[in-house]
Amino acid sequence: MEEILIIIIQFLFEVIIESIVNIPFDWPSKNRVTPESESLWLTNFLWFLGASFLGWISLLFLKHTLISLPALRIANLAIAPFLSATISQSIANRRAKENNFIVPKNHYWKAYWFTLGFTTVRFAFATHG
Repeated sequence: MEEILIIIIQFLFEVIIESIVNIPFDWPSKNRVTPESESLWLTNFLWFLGASFLGWISLLFLKHTLISLPALRIANLAIAPFLSATISQSIANRRAKENNFIVPKNHYWKAYWFTLGFTTVRFAFATHG
């Protein structure tokens, strides 16, 4: 029973950390003075690349993943981007009430692609054990 509890706590901790890693990068948008662009493909691609690079850097400091079960590592790869995107959209919804230039759906997709890039690199190259 203790082992199951430890696995669940490790999984939740890893998912939460990977989900909130995007928040500091989204903070500057709080004070937007121009409207956000409608075209997102290039922006999302750059967020994905930047996050992938950040994932590589994170491997220098944290070579191991907390999640040892392969099924939970796959679940992390699927859940973390959606959780991160939802958190970012919620923050953007709150900020959009004060600033009409903020488009919450843009923040959703930027956070999704950012977290997907980060978790994909960590999934592929972090050792588990």
